[in-house]
Amino acid sequence: MKLTINLSQKGSLQAAIDELEAYRKKLVDREQVFCQRLADIGVNAAMMTLAFKGQGDSDRSASFDINFEVDGQTVYCRLSVTSTPTYSADGRVYYPHLGWEFGTGNYFNAGMKSPNPEAGKAGLGPGTFPEQTHVPDPGWWYYRDENGEAVRSYGTQATMPMYTAVVEMIQSIETIAKEVYGGR
Repeated sequence: MKLTINLSQKGSLQAAIDELEAYRKKLVDREQVFCQRLADIGVNAAMMTLAFKGQGDSDRSASFDINFEVDGQTVYCRLSVTSTPTYSADGRVYYPHLGWEFGTGNYFNAGMKSPNPEAGKAGLGPGTFPEQTHVPDPGWWYYRDENGEAVRSYGTQATMPMYTAVVEMIQSIETIAKEVYGGR
């Protein structure tokens, strides 16, 4: 952007101020487009991860949300995933999307370690659900569902849909920035 100001011409300074303000508003709009494009890439990557790596009906029960907040000249964008939680008789809650991201059980997650590099930082992964007793055992175990019925489980393999989304978005930043803001 190039501005020309003629200090001897009445209104020249105000015209430059108005032009800068219009440019600022245009940048905020472009930031929203930029964030939306990256978030769309992230949602697609996460959905494809769930669909192709298989978590039962997870691709149908996952819900993705993109939120924007504009604070002055800053645009905040948040991509999140939720799922329908299940509750135990004693009120404990299990969120399937955390199982998809970080894994549960020993069968799919050898050594009780989630393959997600962010699991340790978040304190999540196999064996972190409160009062678990049989999760470290190799093979399968039973748990009681919300109706009190025994359910055989091998746990959940960490498929890392959100981690995959972040990686895809990071890899797309330069390309999307060039498309949205222009440049080479």
